[in-house]
Amino acid sequence: MALLSDELQFTRPQILTLSAGLLQLAFGWFDVFGLDPDYHVIQLGVGVLGVVMAWRHDLARMYGLLLLISFGMLAFSLDDVTTESFLEVRTALIGLVITLARPGKAAPK
Repeated sequence: MALLSDELQFTRPQILTLSAGLLQLAFGWFDVFGLDPDYHVIQLGVGVLGVVMAWRHDLARMYGLLLLISFGMLAFSLDDVTTESFLEVRTALIGLVITLARPGKAAPK
């Protein structure tokens, strides 16, 4: 596992999960894309889930799978191209990156 500090160890999937969760929180809190207010609630929920699940490596991988499967299914079920569908594809790709990211090399002792 890659060391971030002497006390706290974070792997790449955990860092990606934390950053994805914080970005989802920011996009949900601020009306950046002019989305439906219901979609903001979804983004806030996904962001909080990402921040909470980033503290353990296995939960971070599960978060990536959750994003990939849930938002991937939503993206394939839509017929038209909207801002929401673009964000769903983007979120599914973030989930794929989190799921496939290598944890990193072990830190020297």
